[in-house]
Amino acid sequence: MIEERYPEYDDARISTAIEASDHLDSVMSRLTELVGPPAPQAFTLTFAGRERHIGKAPTSFVVNACDINDAVFVLSRLPSWREWYLADAAESDNGADIIYLPEQSHPGLPTRGEFNDLRAEQRPAEPAHTSALATLPRSASPVPAPANPAARTLH
Repeated sequence: MIEERYPEYDDARISTAIEASDHLDSVMSRLTELVGPPAPQAFTLTFAGRERHIGKAPTSFVVNACDINDAVFVLSRLPSWREWYLADAAESDNGADIIYLPEQSHPGLPTRGEFNDLRAEQRPAEPAHTSALATLPRSASPVPAPANPAARTLH
């Protein structure tokens, strides 16, 4: 290739890549519409309670959900989560001292360590909902749920 043609060649490659990316996005959107919502899968949500102050590992919960936001919603409604939350809150007059650890929360099962598998506790036809994952409490909250209820939006 002639060196003075490199800028034109690069511009053509960039244009082609952008067009292909746009086309792929539209194909993926259409396929998602045709196929429907994704099937539920296991999600791990990890929280650190008071145990973090004495060097213990955080607590992980596994639930079935369609995405991480749905997993937060599902977890907030399970009795085992509420019991764990209330047990932490009962240890102090200041309420629960629980923080969400997004860097340790992910699709799938944990690869190491112990976890609380709450999938059997879920109802078989748990409806999918969307919640605002970014609003999870970073400090004590009087509500025994992993997300701020006021910030939750149902679609």
